[in-house]
Amino acid sequence: MKTLTKTALLVAGVCSTSFVLGQQNSYNDRYDYNRNDSRDQRRYNQRDERQFNNAIDERREYNRRNEEYPRYDNRYEGRIGDNRRFDERDLSKAYDEGFEDGQRSQDVSERQEHREKYKHFTFGVYGGANSTRFEGETVDGKNLTGRLGYQLGFLVRAGGRIYGQIGAEYLTSSSQFYKAGDGQSVSDITSNIDQRYLHIPAYIGVKLAQSERGVSGVRLALGGEYATPLGTDKNDFNLNNADFQAATINGLVNLGFDAGPIMLDFVYHYGFADVLTSGNSKRRILGVNLGFKF
Repeated sequence: MKTLTKTALLVAGVCSTSFVLGQQNSYNDRYDYNRNDSRDQRRYNQRDERQFNNAIDERREYNRRNEEYPRYDNRYEGRIGDNRRFDERDLSKAYDEGFEDGQRSQDVSERQEHREKYKHFTFGVYGGANSTRFEGETVDGKNLTGRLGYQLGFLVRAGGRIYGQIGAEYLTSSSQFYKAGDGQSVSDITSNIDQRYLHIPAYIGVKLAQSERGVSGVRLALGGEYATPLGTDKNDFNLNNADFQAATINGLVNLGFDAGPIMLDFVYHYGFADVLTSGNSKRRILGVNLGFKF
């Protein structure tokens, strides 16, 4: 019986001791956990404090910049010099003005390039036929071939859409002269007289239409010419150079077409003065020329 009692007491003591040790270990574990948790919490608090301080610094910097460049209602307002403010309308106006300035600059560049490429100077040679009559004279179609002459010349043209032109030409003119009978006969005397002239024409013209470089186009020009006789062929009236004016002035109208290097011109000569020293002899000449220019 005593042995059983001792055994029971021994088992009870061992259980009590185990229970006490278990409680102590549990307390130590809770203590260590709480201590570690406090350390982590301090670290988290320090990190949050740094982030908070950084956020405050960033906010201060943002406010400082806004004070220098304030923004209101999505409008940018910069203060320059005298504190003038520019909103979206000002910026839009400045953009439009800048765009217009750019367009003007581009137009100026294009005009300058066009001027550089434009052919401002032309030299040409030509030849053609003409028909001559006198003021008030009715031309008989049957006798038209007897009035035909020809001309050869050269020209120098300078300018752009408005141009000037001067040149020289050698012209032969066949004119039909008339002399009434002496009264004893009803017959009348008519004869063609061939003359050679030197003409110095000068024009001011405009290109009604033209290509980009001005090489091709349609021209209209007005001008005048100095005309002087070079010689007179033998004729039935025995007229010679002494019977003709030494010089006359004619008006000119020219309609021309340029197709690359080829020229086609229709020219009307209007005489302001008589070519003979006596009598009504103002010439009217219609000519057509075909030429080449360089």
